[in-house]
Amino acid sequence: MNSKLNISHFKELYKSLKTPFPPVNWLILGMLVGLEQRWVNLKAEQTVDMAIDEYMEEHDDTVYKAVIKEVEDGFTIGYFPEKDES
Repeated sequence: MNSKLNISHFKELYKSLKTPFPPVNWLILGMLVGLEQRWVNLKAEQTVDMAIDEYMEEHDDTVYKAVIKEVEDGFTIGYFPEKDES
């Protein structure tokens, strides 16, 4: 029954909330499985957001216009800076 939970903190919480009534235990387990999934998703989202913020602090936030050029075998999309003619 405990194998549905992956994180040890949630397993310990389930053990502490366990009752002698199996139907109540299933409800508790279901609630904890849902909470654990939401917690993992929020933690992953927070980690990605923090990594993006750190990356953006180190790099300029210049946005370049994407240019589509036709080449002999189709199209290419990219950033082609204009060459300064000195």
